[in-house]
Amino acid sequence: MKKYFVLILLLIAFYLPSQAELADTIWTHPVPRIVKSIKFSPDGKYIYTVSIYIDSSLDTNRITKIDVLTNNVVKVYDTPKDLKSMDLSQDGKYFLLSGDTALVVVNTETGEIFKTFVYPFYLAPDKDDYIVIDIKSISFSFDGKYCGVVYNGGNPQTKKSHSNLIIWEVETGKVVLNRNDDNLIFESFSFSPTENILAVQYGHPNQINKVPISIFEVGTWKLINQFEGHTFQINGLKFSKDGNSLVSWGNRDDIIKVWDIKTMTLKQNINVDKYLIYGVWDIEFLNNNSIIVSSETLINSKLRWEFILIDLNKHTKTVIAEGLGYIDLKTTNSITFMVVLNVAATLYNLDKTLDVQSDTQQLPIILYPNPLTKELTLSLSDANNTMVNYSIISIAGNEISNSNTVINNNLIKINVSNLSIGSYVLNLNINNIIKSFNFIIQ
Repeated sequence: MKKYFVLILLLIAFYLPSQAELADTIWTHPVPRIVKSIKFSPDGKYIYTVSIYIDSSLDTNRITKIDVLTNNVVKVYDTPKDLKSMDLSQDGKYFLLSGDTALVVVNTETGEIFKTFVYPFYLAPDKDDYIVIDIKSISFSFDGKYCGVVYNGGNPQTKKSHSNLIIWEVETGKVVLNRNDDNLIFESFSFSPTENILAVQYGHPNQINKVPISIFEVGTWKLINQFEGHTFQINGLKFSKDGNSLVSWGNRDDIIKVWDIKTMTLKQNINVDKYLIYGVWDIEFLNNNSIIVSSETLINSKLRWEFILIDLNKHTKTVIAEGLGYIDLKTTNSITFMVVLNVAATLYNLDKTLDVQSDTQQLPIILYPNPLTKELTLSLSDANNTMVNYSIISIAGNEISNSNTVINNNLIKINVSNLSIGSYVLNLNINNIIKSFNFIIQ
């Protein structure tokens, strides 16, 4: 399996003992703007980044398509200057882009606009009800049939404000759900990646101790359940990749909650040490038992930005990278992740980090040289005459070779002269103990 991972900013550290095992860097890609969001293509071969200038008069905001294998830019899409964020349909055919006045659906191959959905409460600046839009979240449904936005806005002159959740049917442009009650403040929503479920967070301005998460059936838009428990606002909602779990995190209540969607019950409360942590910026599920958190911690009176892997069963944390960023994960054949740091995208190998989290026996193995050209060597301790299975995986997730060999003089030598220049993953199976290594052909 392979996992990719992305990020950009926020706050959390865990109150339980931690360990650090920083992931190995594969490559870094400079981005000449501030990165606002990032997505992987469904096959894991490409990365799409949204980057903007802080001063929108300087240049057009853009989406850049990057080849994961080569770290080369494949395509640059010109987009409106008011571009704020992006989602990608699960089939990879369409972008969903948010701006100040509308959502836009764009073909990922041609860059052509397919649909435009204007926010119902947007009026021209010379109108009395003109509002400034603050986009909270956007998303496609898992089948691409629907798209939606949560935004808050207000008129600077009249002090009028709006908070809205709007869902459109993509093909027809019909508004199928529009929640804009003046007594509600919407902050976040998330479509399940596997079924017709929509999770929506909203609160009442005068009831800060009651911030519910509502679960709707997509299509009928019927309310099927409601979770409560957070105080103040909820910063984010994310489903696990299989749709069985939902994680929510609050703004000031120092709690991360994990919900079981099948039973519609609270699975776990994760209490954050309020003396070290200010809040949570972003979270992604690694699997149903682990989450990755973008965090800001205060250690010895100094602020530190870290990405933390939290084991939900063992209640342990592992620091896997330093910095800040938005998180996105992609699964293929080996386990890797990606982090975006303001003006650069960096691809990491997560295998070493997962070894720390697991109870698997640690094998003393050294791979050299790295980078290499024709042959790689693995040095092992006390493993002579042992049968080993190994496979070589491209960074795009394709298995290139799979073979067995016998360890001789505590060494394994593998001819790689037939491989093209690039990054690869070597997976070893020694007595049912799995180890993975990154290596580079130059």
